[in-house]
Amino acid sequence: MLKTIIIRHLFISITMWFVGFANIFAVPALPDLMEITQPNGAKFKAYMRGDEYYSWWESEKGEALFRNLNSGFFEYAKITIIDRKEALVPTGIIFVSGEDAPASISSISNQDLGKIWMEKRKQSINIHKQKLIKQKKLSLMLMVIRSSFIF
Repeated sequence: MLKTIIIRHLFISITMWFVGFANIFAVPALPDLMEITQPNGAKFKAYMRGDEYYSWWESEKGEALFRNLNSGFFEYAKITIIDRKEALVPTGIIFVSGEDAPASISSISNQDLGKIWMEKRKQSINIHKQKLIKQKKLSLMLMVIRSSFIF
């Protein structure tokens, strides 16, 4: 009886550990060229880059785009400093397919985008690790409480 209880608790703990650990790995964005429709009906094609932790859009010409959540439009992106960290934000200039980027838009290198993506990814992984640690502690506390009622 005791052996069965210990095995069951061990199985539950290991299962919870694997479920929590699986959240640390991210799924990359779909690499296919997708057709996007702007709120005004204009269409363009773009690639989604990044993964489930952090993503952005890239036009067919390689221009970084970011969706403005207030307006719904895809706009040219720029790098800015927020809370002492680089971040990708919309510029307020709506992307129009077939037109050249305005002179005020500076190109963003893949290296810069990669740095931002890696930083955001690290932040997300740390958040998931903290959640996993809490889950493990809760699991252990539940096992201790259950075992105290058994004996």
